[in-house]
Amino acid sequence: MLVCIMTAVIRSLADSLRRFGDDRLEALLVARPDLASPLPGGIGPLAARCAGATSARRALDSLTLPELHLVEALAALEDGASPAELAAAVSSDPATIAPALERLETIALVWGEDELHLIRPLRDGMRAPAGLAPATPADPSARDAARLVDIAQSDEALSTALDALTWGPSTVAGSGRLAHALQAAGIVVAQEDGTLQIPRSIHLALRDGRVRRTFTAQRPAPEGKELTERIAGGRTAQAVERAFEALRLLGTIRGFDEDPPGVLRRGGIPQRDLRRLAERAGTELLTYATVLQAGWQAGLLGHDGQEWRPSRDWDAYRELPADQRWAELALAWARGHHLAAIVGTPDAAGTNRSLLSDLTRRDGVRTRRGSLLRLLRTTPGIAATEDSLAAALAWAFPLVPAEVIQEETRCLLVEGEVLGLLDSGALTELGQELVLALDLEVTEADARLAAALERTAPPPVDEVLLDADLTATVPGRPSQRLLALLDWARVLSRGGALRLRFDAASLREGMAAGRDPQQLLDLLAETSRAPVPQALDYLIRDEQRRHGRVQISRATTVLTAEPEVLDLLLVSPEAAPLSLHRLAPTVAVSRSDPGFALQAARRAGLSPTAVGTDGRPVDDELTHALTGRATEPELVTVDGPELRLPPAEAVARIRAAEAGDANLSVTDRLLEAIAHGSEIELGIVDGKGGVTVRRARPVSLEGGRLRAREQGGAEEFTVLVHRVTLG
Repeated sequence: MLVCIMTAVIRSLADSLRRFGDDRLEALLVARPDLASPLPGGIGPLAARCAGATSARRALDSLTLPELHLVEALAALEDGASPAELAAAVSSDPATIAPALERLETIALVWGEDELHLIRPLRDGMRAPAGLAPATPADPSARDAARLVDIAQSDEALSTALDALTWGPSTVAGSGRLAHALQAAGIVVAQEDGTLQIPRSIHLALRDGRVRRTFTAQRPAPEGKELTERIAGGRTAQAVERAFEALRLLGTIRGFDEDPPGVLRRGGIPQRDLRRLAERAGTELLTYATVLQAGWQAGLLGHDGQEWRPSRDWDAYRELPADQRWAELALAWARGHHLAAIVGTPDAAGTNRSLLSDLTRRDGVRTRRGSLLRLLRTTPGIAATEDSLAAALAWAFPLVPAEVIQEETRCLLVEGEVLGLLDSGALTELGQELVLALDLEVTEADARLAAALERTAPPPVDEVLLDADLTATVPGRPSQRLLALLDWARVLSRGGALRLRFDAASLREGMAAGRDPQQLLDLLAETSRAPVPQALDYLIRDEQRRHGRVQISRATTVLTAEPEVLDLLLVSPEAAPLSLHRLAPTVAVSRSDPGFALQAARRAGLSPTAVGTDGRPVDDELTHALTGRATEPELVTVDGPELRLPPAEAVARIRAAEAGDANLSVTDRLLEAIAHGSEIELGIVDGKGGVTVRRARPVSLEGGRLRAREQGGAEEFTVLVHRVTLG
C-alpha cells in the first residue's frame, strides 16, 4: 500500500509563519519585539506586521554580514529564486548559506522553500543592493548584457578597465577616451546629471551573475599575541587595583559641593573644568571621564542647570561596601548608552562632544559593546588587537559605518581597562564575570560582580608605617578607616603599597573641609606600629592652632524680606531644612540652593519671588532653572522595543487568537487582509459623518495610515485608519 503525503504549498508569509513551532515563533518575537506591541490577534496580523516597512528596516539593522549579503542577493535576483541560485549569487553553496538563510526565515524577512521571497519593503527599498544600479526598463536583457560584456572583454583596451569595474560601485567617474569607449561599448550609460552608470544587467554580467564575490559565513576571530604573565596572578592584581582606583576617582565628586564644575548650555561639563578635575585627582583625562560617565549613568551625579553636584543617591551609595560600589559602577558602564573616550572630539557637525551630555550618546552602542565583550570571552588567552576586534564587530553590524566601528572598539579598550575589566585587549577575571552578569537581573548581576571583586581582592590592611620624613606607608589595600588618611595627605605612589606625605597645605585642606585633626592623631596612634613621629605630631598641632582665626562661610542663597515676614519664616518648621542664618533684620542667608529655598518658602505659606543680583525678578527660564531639581540620566535598559510579556505567553495568546478565541480589531483584520493579499469592503467615513463603501485590497498599514488599491484599479489611495469601518 502506497501512501502519498502532500505538503501544502507556502503561498505567503502568513503560511510560512503558520508552519512555525512555538519555539520558532518565540525566537521571532525575541528578535523583533516590536511585532508584539500591541499583541497581534493571530498569525495573519503578525505576518502583516513582519512585512511593515518600519519593522523591516529595524530588523535589517540587526543582520550580520552573511545575512545582509543574502538579503542583497535576493533583492537583486528575480523573485522566487531557489536556494541554489541564491547560494551561487553570493559565491557559495546551499549548505554554507543554510544557517544564515534559516535565521532570515525565522525573523520573517524571507519566506518560502524551493522558491524564496524577500518581503516587499526590503525588495522595494533596496534599490541599489551590493553596489548595483537600480533596475530600469531600459536595461538590456540578461542575454544582451552577456553579449555586450563578451564583446567588450575581447577588446584589450577595455579588458583591464572592466576588471576594475566588476566589483566596484555602479557609478563611474571620468570623461576621457576610456569613458567614451565604455559608453560606446554599452557598458556604461550617461545619466541626466552627467555621470556614467553601469546598468544592473550589465553589472551582473560582469560578475558572472553573482551579487557578491565572497561569502563570509563565520565571524572573524580576534587576533593577537598569546597572553603571558611574568608573575602568576599579576593581571588579576592589576585589574583589582584599577577597580579600586576607579572608586577613589569617583569619590572625588564629594569635592563638587565646595568647587562644583559648571554646566554647558547644551548640558555636560566644560572641557576646561574636566581637565582641572582630572589634574586635581591625579589621573589622566580619559580615565577620569570614564569614571564620571559611569557614575552619571548610575544616577550618582546631577545638575541644577548651573552646577554639577552629587545626586540624592550619592550618600546611600558611598555607605555601601567597596565591592558593591564597584559592581554598580561596572554594570552602569556596560549597560549604558554613552561613550566616555570620545569626549573632546568633534561630532559630524564639528561640535566638540562634552562629557555627561547627549553628545556622547549613541544608539545601539550598548548592544555592540556587549557583542564585543561576549566575543572576548571566547578567546581568553589572546591579547586581541584593535583592528581584529573592529573587523569582528563590523561582521556582526555591517550597516554601521566603519569609522563608528573603529571608534567604539577603541573606546571599549580604553574604558574597560579603566574599570579593571580589560587588560591588553583581553578580559580580566573581573571582565569574565561581567560578561556572565550581562544577561542577569540587576540585583543578581550586582551580587555576582561584587562577589568576584571580593574573591580576587587581597584582604584590607589596617596598619600604617610612619617615618620621620612626614611620610606614611600602607603596606597593601587600605581598610575603610585608613582611607580617611587620603583627606589629610598627598599621594606619592600607588601599587602594592600606598605612600602618603603630610604637609602644612594638605593638613589645612583637611581642616578646611571640616575634619577634626585630633581624630587624625588618634587614628595614627591606633594604626601605627611605632609611636607617631614627633615632627608629624608637632606639624598637626601647629596647624590646628592656626586654623580658624579667620572664619569664612559660604552662602548659596540670600533671602530678603520685611522683618516680620522673615521672623515668620525663621520659626516655620517648613524652613528648618534651610538652616537660615540672619545677618540683619531684613537679610538671611542659607547654604541651600535657590530652588530649594523657593520651595520651602512656598510650603511655609509665603509667595516668594526669584530675583537676580540686581534685585530685579528673573525671567521664567531662570526661575525654572532655580526651582528645577538636579537632572539625572534616564537609565534605559534596552536599545529598542522590548517584549512586555514572556515569549511563551505572547505566542500562546497569538495562537488563541488564531484559533478564534479572540475578536479581531479593525487593525488586526486589516493586517490579516494585507498578509493574505485579499480584497475586503472598506467603509470610509467622510468629514460629514457619511460612509463610502469601497472594495479594495489593503497594501500596507504604517503610522496610522492605510494604503490600499481599489478593486479593478491600478491606482492606490491612502486613508487614516480611524476613518475605516469594516462590516
